[in-house]
Amino acid sequence: MTEPHPNPNQWWFHRRTMAYASLLGLYVILGQILLGSITADVVPLAQTLCWVFSANLLYYYGGNAVEALRGKP
Repeated sequence: MTEPHPNPNQWWFHRRTMAYASLLGLYVILGQILLGSITADVVPLAQTLCWVFSANLLYYYGGNAVEALRGKP
């Protein structure tokens, strides 16, 4: 992306919201695993959701790293 976002605060707010929702999803799945409420039939779905949520977090923290390396606030 060569042109900056017209409203960087809004852009970062949405990225943070996505990251927090992903963390919440991971915690919910972890809680269900620890409580034993995930059946064997649901394990593949839970694994896929964990990969998707982790990818969202990598996108957010990767974007933070790129912005820090560029020297932009």
